[in-house]
Amino acid sequence: MYSVQDTTEVSIGEYLEVLRRRWLWIAGTVVVLVGLSLLTDLRAAPQYQASTQMLLQAKTSENILVPTQQVSDPQRALQNELRIINSRTVKVAVAKAYGSPIGVRAIAGGEDDVIVLQATATTGREAARRANVYASTYQDVRLDAILADLSSTKTIVQQQVDDFQAQINKIDEPLVALDDELAKLPTTDPAYDAKLEARNRLKSQTDAERAEAQAGLTDYTQRLQILQISERLATTGGVQVLNPAVAPSTPVSPTPVRDAVQSLVIGLFLGVGLAFVRDQFDDSLRTKADLERAVKDLPTIGMVPLDPTWRDARRPHLATIAAPMSAAAESYRGLRTAIQYAALERPMNLIQITSSGAGEGKTTLLSNLALAFAQAGKRVCVVGCDLRKPRLHQFMQVDGSIGFTSVVLGDLTLAEAVQQSPIHPNISVLASGPRPPNPSELLSLDRSASIIRSLTEEYSVVFLDCPPVLPVTDALVLSRVVDATIFLASANRTSRRTARRGVEMLRQVSSPLLGTVLNGVAAEDTYGSLYEYYGYVRRSRMPIIGRFLHRQAADVPVADFDHLPEDPPAAEREPIQDRR
Repeated sequence: MYSVQDTTEVSIGEYLEVLRRRWLWIAGTVVVLVGLSLLTDLRAAPQYQASTQMLLQAKTSENILVPTQQVSDPQRALQNELRIINSRTVKVAVAKAYGSPIGVRAIAGGEDDVIVLQATATTGREAARRANVYASTYQDVRLDAILADLSSTKTIVQQQVDDFQAQINKIDEPLVALDDELAKLPTTDPAYDAKLEARNRLKSQTDAERAEAQAGLTDYTQRLQILQISERLATTGGVQVLNPAVAPSTPVSPTPVRDAVQSLVIGLFLGVGLAFVRDQFDDSLRTKADLERAVKDLPTIGMVPLDPTWRDARRPHLATIAAPMSAAAESYRGLRTAIQYAALERPMNLIQITSSGAGEGKTTLLSNLALAFAQAGKRVCVVGCDLRKPRLHQFMQVDGSIGFTSVVLGDLTLAEAVQQSPIHPNISVLASGPRPPNPSELLSLDRSASIIRSLTEEYSVVFLDCPPVLPVTDALVLSRVVDATIFLASANRTSRRTARRGVEMLRQVSSPLLGTVLNGVAAEDTYGSLYEYYGYVRRSRMPIIGRFLHRQAADVPVADFDHLPEDPPAAEREPIQDRR
């Protein structure tokens, strides 16, 4: 049972493996974004920015009309001024003053009554001119608005002064009328005392009303005087320029270094995301774990790394001869050992090699595996059962015009059709022969099975080079004849789905599946590093890109087999069921 720590380590390991495997996606994304950033900066014209600081002043009309209250919230007033600066009225006036429309950025200067105007241009002098023109034009627009506001307010205040003066003039009228009546009455008149008392009461009331009206008249007269003075002194529009713009000496953009760093960071994050998305949708097999998860309950008995000595995939290549000390050659010897150990439990003399699709390296694997057995002192026969696209005779350097079909059709005897391969004295070849019109029907004949089985009487191991199982049924037909079936998958080529389907088809016909082999694995995903550590393998130093290409490095002539490696010592040779 796995602990939480183990699970975490596995997950982190898988993530790191995705990053290692998809590093080209990450690097490519970074290079593209950084390159585009630098290209854009190189093509962009320099931009200079100049700033003008302005101080806002409260409107006199507001203080005149509401002198004892806070007119408005400072922040709200500042936001209103920012809206006015960006209004169409101001922009039209600026365009007339400057000669063409210009844009500025108006921001709060850190205080409630300070505004900063930022203008950008291709030269520092032009940027400063734009900022100053915009500020002065805004002053003019604001001055017109303030003068209009003062005029309106002055009209209101003048009306108040006139109203108070009229009120004062009317206050004395009842008292004057009462005085006239008293003057006409003799002091001895009984009504005189009552009139006099009424006159005194009215006098007290009139004095109070006159004092109140006079105070209002005085107040509004003073306000009117202030408005008149403000109107004469209004020259800045309530805006004071604290710091006029000056021409900057250095541009604010482009900034290649900063933009490149930002693109690098964005590229890394985007590249990692793309790498994981690409990996999530990638159905191809890459590692042993991928293959074993796809086929389930079928062990992987070998992994063959990319061979740096094979450049041209169209030419047959035998790593066990061309590069006998390479990791690829060692992997074939390791596969030979795995088969020999499996032969201790059941007969393993007749083995077919197949895959799910074409071009996955079946013939290459079979040829190198046959050589590994031959170098171990075993007598090996390889049979070309791919009657549709035969290539075995090219690897074994024999005549492909005679072979298996010649024997089945009775044109030649088995002894006449079997050829000795020049690449090793222990290898005999029964090539495919002439191409028949009906390969599946020919392979399903009892005579075909009898011919194949008869080879095990003379040879230690017989390998059948079979076509893939998904396109044709030939390998399924031969499954009833063989002792073991090896299923081959190619890294970064075979998909999980096709590998799973291929194995399922073999299981449906009860094929004696021995295991799977993963071909074309990156060297760091195999055991090559261990072989190199112990000095068993001399590995070529490939460029980094070679890990992602199937064919790279020096071209070794395939036909040059003059210097064959010596067979391993007898102690290294594993016993195998021999039917000789």
